[in-house]
Amino acid sequence: MPDWSAFDAALTARRHAIVQRLVEFLRMPTVSQAPDRVRAGGAWLAGEMARRGIEARVLETGGNPVVYGRLPCPGAPLTLLIYCHYDVKPAPPDRWLQPDPFEPVLRAGAAEDGAPPVRLDEVPAAALGGHRLYARGASDDKGPIWAHLEAVALMREVGLAPRVDLTFVFEGEEEIGSPYFDAFTRRHRAELAADLVLVTDGPKDGSGRPTVTFGARGILAVELTLEAARRDVHSGNFAVPNPAWTLVGLLASMAAPDGTPLIEGLEEGVVPPTPVERELMARMPVDLPALERELGVRLPERYLERLMFHPTLNIRGLRSGFTGAEANTITPGSATVSIDLRLVKNQRADAVYRRLVEHIRGQGFTVLEDGAPLPDDLRGRAVRVVERRGYDPAKTPVDVPISRRVIEAVERAHGGEPAVVVPTAGGSVPLFAFTDILERPTIIVPYANAHNRQHSENEHLRLDHLFQGVRTTAGLLLDLGD
Repeated sequence: MPDWSAFDAALTARRHAIVQRLVEFLRMPTVSQAPDRVRAGGAWLAGEMARRGIEARVLETGGNPVVYGRLPCPGAPLTLLIYCHYDVKPAPPDRWLQPDPFEPVLRAGAAEDGAPPVRLDEVPAAALGGHRLYARGASDDKGPIWAHLEAVALMREVGLAPRVDLTFVFEGEEEIGSPYFDAFTRRHRAELAADLVLVTDGPKDGSGRPTVTFGARGILAVELTLEAARRDVHSGNFAVPNPAWTLVGLLASMAAPDGTPLIEGLEEGVVPPTPVERELMARMPVDLPALERELGVRLPERYLERLMFHPTLNIRGLRSGFTGAEANTITPGSATVSIDLRLVKNQRADAVYRRLVEHIRGQGFTVLEDGAPLPDDLRGRAVRVVERRGYDPAKTPVDVPISRRVIEAVERAHGGEPAVVVPTAGGSVPLFAFTDILERPTIIVPYANAHNRQHSENEHLRLDHLFQGVRTTAGLLLDLGD
């Protein structure tokens, strides 16, 4: 067994420097929809990797680039590929409790509880673990990326050599559905060859225990627009069809009031949880009453099963007319909805999209795809597909030897604390590229704390999870090579 005392001492000594360099990373607004900024962030990241002795390249995808890294270990018994993404969601400053979401703020507690900002240089190293770093991307996914890079640097510093042949893949457009990642994976199959893929996206279990997850739901994101009059008109002076009412009626046909999808054939072929997976769900330390109190709503029956083993249909945005200070007495000319469907094992994004289109047509609408023009005789009776993207779900068996090795390695890195083993994540990550294209076992090992508000305002990372992530990566790079 390696002597971790030197590593742990070096990690404690470098806590301030680790956080300060992460702050620089977080200041880069690598929002997926801003290609130039993502590209600049990718170049910076490749430079940081090279500084740590990693062979780094920026690879083109057709969209935002992938940052690719290699740390070879000749003769290693296992090649490990670690995937994260360095792009982030947009961060409108409304409701952020700081002036700029891309100017990180350190706090000793939760911003929502009134914890004030503190200066990094005023916090002793021993106390840093109890603080939270607030910024877009802190938990999703820049913090985990930083943990990997600092682990490599610290291992070199104390003379611990990785025992695996290591590849890094940091994607630049995961937050917009990874539109080019499947083609990228096929094109770079040789560079991505590995025995095992680890993904460090997502949050740990709410208990704070180490967490290991063996799949993720797929996703289909679609934006639909329904147009009536050529322009907005005065609601008193004109009597014209209101596309918002029409769209609301269409949406009501797609799901029951509790959100259960009603699209015909949507669950066809869906695989229920196995006995092993049911046992794992029963062991998960989920406090549903506490979650209901936090959110202020009742949660559905069989909550975990619904999250992991059933497709869901979500309205994530509606737009028509004006509200609030801009409210106006008009009948809008158009209405738009953005929806997402989370997909589970045996579902395919293309097939689910066709089910959705068939449902819309079954409600009496014409569906316009690929920018087809809208004839006047179809105004108010045609739905235009403005955008469509997504990918398939993926799972790796829990009860195979490599899965057990990962669980045990993660538990050792956490001082022997038992891991929460999750059959599949409710969220979506493009694991399919590795499980289906590369045909490799792919396992999620989240580093970020639960309730980190990823994708929302006041996203943050608890620094004890950052430092633990450094230790976990180092442990994996040794243990998986034994």
